[in-house]
Amino acid sequence: QGTVFKNAQDKFRQISRYIELLDPLLDALPPGPLSIVDMGSGKGYLTFALYDHLRHTRQREVRITGIEYREDLVNLCNRIAAQCDYTQLAFLRGSIADYPQADADVVIALHACDTATGDAIAQGIRAGAQLIVVAPYCHKQIRRAMQAGNSPHPLSFVTRHGIFMERQAEMITDALRALILERHGYKTRAFEFVSDAHTAKNVLVVAQRRATPPDTGQLRALQQQIDDAKKLFGIGQHYLETLV
Repeated sequence: QGTVFKNAQDKFRQISRYIELLDPLLDALPPGPLSIVDMGSGKGYLTFALYDHLRHTRQREVRITGIEYREDLVNLCNRIAAQCDYTQLAFLRGSIADYPQADADVVIALHACDTATGDAIAQGIRAGAQLIVVAPYCHKQIRRAMQAGNSPHPLSFVTRHGIFMERQAEMITDALRALILERHGYKTRAFEFVSDAHTAKNVLVVAQRRATPPDTGQLRALQQQIDDAKKLFGIGQHYLETLV
């Protein structure tokens, strides 16, 4: 009936804000049909909202694919898409890492857990996507590496506390993701996309493909920043590096 359930208000605000932020980013892309892939689409809240907004509010030709590992959710979303006559919206079962995507203009991922965000970013880089937008969820890989490394560093007095270690690991994970994206020819921004009253995982990383790739000197400088950050915190390798 078009009424948002009381217990879904936070999710509704997240999705609405996500769409609001995506709108000008999509407008900045070349005109014409868009191919968008939602990596880890879940129940399809974002996927359906974005499709409806672009097709019916913005009158833009678009094909959206949701990738989700859970077969019951894939079946549910495909059934709803058919009922809504959303002919250019489809959901496929599979892992983000294994999806053979070669022509995505835009890759998005909302709260794909742990290394799945890295998988989504890597897929976007491989596809040469013009726009990659992710809201990371958890950051276990870097936190485990930092804890295992036991490398003394200027922030050891902070990271000896579990809650601060968690927050530091989040920042380092996403800051390194941004650097790796820049090394692969993207301009990046990171910011809060919704109040932390609605979700503690409220950081959005936006990467827009540059018209010209970085030159040799820029590549060297970016790689040095990545290496220095890893050395500082005792990190052997960022998961995203292994993919790209």
